[in-house]
Amino acid sequence: MSRSTSNLSKQMLSIAPDALIELFEIDFSIMQETSEYFNDLANLNFGDSSIYRFCAMINGSNPIYWQGNSYQPMPIEVEGFEKTGDGKLPRPRIKIANPDGIFSLIFKTNRDFANCKVIRKRTFARFLDADNYLNRNTNEYGENHFGSPDSAAHFPDDIFFVNKKVLESKNLIEFELVSALELEDAVVPARTVLSSYCGWKYRCSIGCNYRGLPIETSDGVSLISGFSQNKSDGGGAIDENLNYNEIQEWNRYGKNGNANNIKGYALGDIVKIISKGATSPYGSTPSLFVCVQAHHVARDHHPFFDSKYWLKDECRKTLDACHLRFSTDLQSINKSNRDSLPFGGFPGTERFPIEG
Repeated sequence: MSRSTSNLSKQMLSIAPDALIELFEIDFSIMQETSEYFNDLANLNFGDSSIYRFCAMINGSNPIYWQGNSYQPMPIEVEGFEKTGDGKLPRPRIKIANPDGIFSLIFKTNRDFANCKVIRKRTFARFLDADNYLNRNTNEYGENHFGSPDSAAHFPDDIFFVNKKVLESKNLIEFELVSALELEDAVVPARTVLSSYCGWKYRCSIGCNYRGLPIETSDGVSLISGFSQNKSDGGGAIDENLNYNEIQEWNRYGKNGNANNIKGYALGDIVKIISKGATSPYGSTPSLFVCVQAHHVARDHHPFFDSKYWLKDECRKTLDACHLRFSTDLQSINKSNRDSLPFGGFPGTERFPIEG
């Protein structure tokens, strides 16, 4: 038994143990967004990491420090982590304060954080990092009145995934978590046989790997031309001579702008957004947007939030949609040289109906 394990066991069996500290992490690297818009929207500084760390307590006016990471204080309430002996897997719930509906907007534009990993860490107060006892005035470390820091003295991590949103109001949002064994849409084998629906992730290298210009929205609205609501400007059109590799990432300071020279975007401009913290081809697949209304301050109209100014290029997952992207009919747009369609469905199975 290691020294850290021994220290933890002593606290667990103590008549008067220290306060039990609960810390949480949400890994949203599977999402397409960058973290910049969190700050633009509500001064929520998530940092550059794809993992947001938080807790339901506060250290004076400072975060809690553990294992070299800072956990920001946040009004939350959790329940249901207990394990029972009847064989049922726990389905914890987490409630998060929703001031002015800020988190409603963030979750809505990110599929309600579906399948994002949530980790609960637990330790005792005596094992927290020495940074928690730093005197901010003198920049000197104070005394830990509970014990000695020990980053290895903790309970096993509880790992869950966001399953669904079960409650949303102007005051709070509540999510249900599940274990990896109960993840929604997790199937074996990994692909489901459907005759008329493509299961590939659009533009992903593992899948159709489409590398052409935007074609249409999920509702079938053309993104080639005629997408502007203001018909006096000709309806709008993208530059068909643009190469996919020339498409720039969305910049909060505008096209070719910077902090000292803030710009916007013009009608027909195309941008892409790539997740900075993605660790898989699925997470790093870019999302493309077309500007449908010119604006002078880019940060006021983030593509993920403002559909009045931006429309997202999406696939309808049908054979016709695949044909638009990979046929020679629109070769100036899709830049395709393929001899066949990479359709992820199985049209030949249509004559074999599913029997209940």
